[in-house]
Amino acid sequence: MVIPFTRQLYTLIKTGIPLLKALQIISVQSVPGRFKTDIDAIIGDIQQGRSFSEALAASPRCFSVFYINMIKAAEVSGNLTGILKELSQHLVNSRRIARQVQAAFMYPALLLLIAGVILIGLLMFVLPVFTRIFEDLGGNLPPTTLFLIWLSKFALRWGWLFLLIFLLLVALVFILYRRTRAKYIINEFIWRIPLFGKVTKTMDIGRFCRTLGTLLSSGVTLVRSMEVIYETTTSVLLQSALEDIRYKIEQGMSLSGAMEETGVFPLTLVRMIQVGEETGKIGDLFLDAAQDYEEEVTFIITGLLSLLEPVLIVVMGGVVGFIVVSLFFPIFTLSGLVK
Repeated sequence: MVIPFTRQLYTLIKTGIPLLKALQIISVQSVPGRFKTDIDAIIGDIQQGRSFSEALAASPRCFSVFYINMIKAAEVSGNLTGILKELSQHLVNSRRIARQVQAAFMYPALLLLIAGVILIGLLMFVLPVFTRIFEDLGGNLPPTTLFLIWLSKFALRWGWLFLLIFLLLVALVFILYRRTRAKYIINEFIWRIPLFGKVTKTMDIGRFCRTLGTLLSSGVTLVRSMEVIYETTTSVLLQSALEDIRYKIEQGMSLSGAMEETGVFPLTLVRMIQVGEETGKIGDLFLDAAQDYEEEVTFIITGLLSLLEPVLIVVMGGVVGFIVVSLFFPIFTLSGLVK
């Protein structure tokens, strides 16, 4: 809802409609619900003399710290129309990248889920039926069939225990994730996972570049921009790096030097920012870097999918083929099984 709201507000203010009137028009057009209630509350706050950013801050469930600070910058600079346009573009780009990643991993995840359900169903319900048939027939069974029978009996007897252990491990991860040190270790582990870790790290750094570039281009100070990104980022490693960068900038160090010392950011990005500090176009360079990282994420995901899809199909086909052959081969040779 925030993206359509921002676009509508930008369009209305661009045509010369005052802010309060524009908000009232959007409220009338909005579907009844939580978001409309928040817009009405914002209108009421502005009518009582609050600034737009203060009114937005009273509705944190809809508007992020980043959004509120962008509006604060607009109030200071008097360029609400331009900053609303930048906000809209930023939100659209962020949503596009997030949806690309979700869509890319949805197919293999769904495929693995279906394969897992089918495999469990075979082990828990189908194989016991075949086991009773083979026991009635007697004779010597192939090793592959014996292995499947053993696996089925094992799953029936101890499956509940493995499920319980899995649920306990998931609960443990959630509990540990609330602790800062555990968050740091988990984040570092995720970044080190082959392919998936590279995608996650590139997305985190790309999001950092786009947010910082948008804030700086809108007139927000560097130190305040770092504070905003620290509050909005989900990566603990980036939060730690941002805290360190902010401290060193306040001590007089350059942004590129502080970024390089963290060891988190790619050297190419650091060198780009070094050039930006000399030319005075840091905000534009961060936005260009964000574009590059977003394109890299798209490229990695496309390549990963083109590799994953055939591999998953071959693996699933191999597993299904193994089960079918192991179960039906003894049936096809009944004469050798019957005593």
